[in-house]
Amino acid sequence: MQSLMKPNHSKNAPDHYLEQKILSASPEQLIAYVYDAAIAGCIQRDIAKASSALSLLIQSLNFDEEKEMQVMSTKFYKTYDYLLDLLRKKKFDEVLTYLKEIRATWVEAMNVY
Repeated sequence: MQSLMKPNHSKNAPDHYLEQKILSASPEQLIAYVYDAAIAGCIQRDIAKASSALSLLIQSLNFDEEKEMQVMSTKFYKTYDYLLDLLRKKKFDEVLTYLKEIRATWVEAMNVY
């Protein structure tokens, strides 16, 4: 995840502040950081960065045995898959709009900041 968050100008230099921020983050904060990376990828028109972040969000979904969790995870999966399809079509602004809305809802619901 660190490679998603690191600014492009210092790829070889370690960012100790960022590393500490990630290591001390809650799981909810980590998801918000991944949304931030996806948003940054859209702003930079970087398909690889945005797609990588969306893939991480998909991997974070929990399809455990609880029916309610399965239903919610399936809905998020379909949303992320749709956003990946929009990225392939280079519809960065549309993806950006969705991601900003989803991130804002996540942060509010999880009381992240």
